[in-house]
Amino acid sequence: MARSGPVTKDTSTIALGLAQIRVGASAANIANVNSVLLPAASIGALASTKYTGSVDYWKLLSGFPQLEDMSIPLRETSQLECEFKEITPYNLALARGIDPVGAQVASATFLGKVTTLGTTTGAIAVTQDAGPVTDKFTVVFTSATAFNVFGDATGTVGSGTVSTEFAPDNGGDPYFTIPANFFSGTWAANQIATFQTVEYKAAGAYDNAHSGDIKLGALSAPAFVRMEAVYTYPNGTNHMYIVFPRANATASTELDLQAEDSAASPITFEAKRADSETSGGHAVWDSQPLGRIYFD
Repeated sequence: MARSGPVTKDTSTIALGLAQIRVGASAANIANVNSVLLPAASIGALASTKYTGSVDYWKLLSGFPQLEDMSIPLRETSQLECEFKEITPYNLALARGIDPVGAQVASATFLGKVTTLGTTTGAIAVTQDAGPVTDKFTVVFTSATAFNVFGDATGTVGSGTVSTEFAPDNGGDPYFTIPANFFSGTWAANQIATFQTVEYKAAGAYDNAHSGDIKLGALSAPAFVRMEAVYTYPNGTNHMYIVFPRANATASTELDLQAEDSAASPITFEAKRADSETSGGHAVWDSQPLGRIYFD
């Protein structure tokens, strides 16, 4: 009997199942347009995967009654959403915008001050070791030249004076170093200054599935990672690849723990520009700045 309507043309192209999500270093692989990450880079068992390519158009209308003459694309975004079942430090670090593959560089950022005449000169320094922690610190002046420092999570770390280097000890390494005369100008008792520090993480710090530390309340801009979604068709031979060479992982982490069901936490990979006109990009992506979808 003849059939009408849309019928299957090639059963080997039917999408069934979930893609394998692989995550790796962006900078080290930026020159590769094809899938280069190995199965070991997979984030593990998933509950869902969903790719979305969104385009906003400006539409030209003319005449009366108005008819649409043309559409011009204004902006394009690409993202891949998934829910991971394996709750590991690696996956939760990803969801928090941390690159679990590469090292996390320790840093210190001056946030601001409440003073009339007090100024700052130079910068607060941190070392790339176990000393720095991820915390917000507050400097409270007790006089024109002396101050106390405490962290929101760390607590009081000591007292110092403006004319002397202040480097409170954290197990043999400094939490941070405030150089002598960093606080310049004229300060007074009860005036404050605040700064944020981020701890150092060595490459591979999240590799162990049952040890690690995910800081809460200390978010910073998400790191850039390479995301590859590798879908294997049911014939076991052909594949579809979605490659984001520079992506940010974003999510509102949610762990819904039930008596008989495994938790599935959401994560979204948002493609960012990877062309040569952006820092960290490469010319191989100039014609496809957000990445590519290809088949084999």
